[in-house]
Amino acid sequence: MARRVTSAEAHAWLEENFRARTDLGFCKAVANLVLDPRNPFEPGARRKPKKGFLLGALLLTAAVVFLIYFNFVS
Repeated sequence: MARRVTSAEAHAWLEENFRARTDLGFCKAVANLVLDPRNPFEPGARRKPKKGFLLGALLLTAAVVFLIYFNFVS
């Protein structure tokens, strides 16, 4: 008869499996969405943000500043 696996054992196994695969994960997905692709010849080099993300962040920040200014300050 097969041995039953407890939830703690399954959790530990999944955690070990995800740690072994560093290409998976929410943080990696967000970093790939926000930053330029990695340079395979310089893996330790810093990744610069994508221009589209910077433009969107700037527009969102400007909209929030205008919203706050025109609704609460004046």
